Amino acid sequence: MAMAPPRLLRGLIAPLPPSDWLPCNQLVASASSLLHRWLPSLALPRGCPDGFKLLLVLLLVSAALAEVRFVASSSMAPTLRPGDRAVAEKVTYLFRSPAVGDIVFFRVPMALQNCGLNKDVVFIKRVLATPGDFIEVRQGQLIVNGVVHKETYIATHSSYTMEAMRLPEGHVFVMGDNRNNSCDSRAWGPLPIGNIVGRYMMSFTRSSFQ
Repeated sequence: MAMAPPRLLRGLIAPLPPSDWLPCNQLVASASSLLHRWLPSLALPRGCPDGFKLLLVLLLVSAALAEVRFVASSSMAPTLRPGDRAVAEKVTYLFRSPAVGDIVFFRVPMALQNCGLNKDVVFIKRVLATPGDFIEVRQGQLIVNGVVHKETYIATHSSYTMEAMRLPEGHVFVMGDNRNNSCDSRAWGPLPIGNIVGRYMMSFTRSSFQ
């Protein structure tokens, strides 16, 4: 029998349909039919300029390279806030491994799946240690390989202590920037690199287009 999900599940994000974030705010046709009709006959609502039509086509063509996701929690505040739309690009990690400081999108690890969370749920966190690194939290400070990290991006310093651990091969250690309100590697352990589905590139709010 599956256990109930942990109470502190922060960082849940879900893909957004274009109708929820595009300026014209209407889903006009399927991607395939739009591409077949091509630019001159795009069935867009009145008022959409030609430049935006071109942008839409480019977005459809690049769908395999990036996607927009909705930030549902405050676990990455102040970097990302609830309601933000975050762009995940899927190209970088075809050429290099995740690095310290990267903000990554990833499928939840097996530990959370065993608690009843769907395997397709995606979290967003910051990479703080890579394979072979030693990481610990002491007196509110993050220490990696014996060096205290100066973190200007976090909401507040950690109110907890974490014993030192060494990252195994093929894993990274991730945390939310809102350290005291994040369900992350501190709770469920190192993240398998294979779970990562994209790297954070930028974010915007829906009001940016209104």
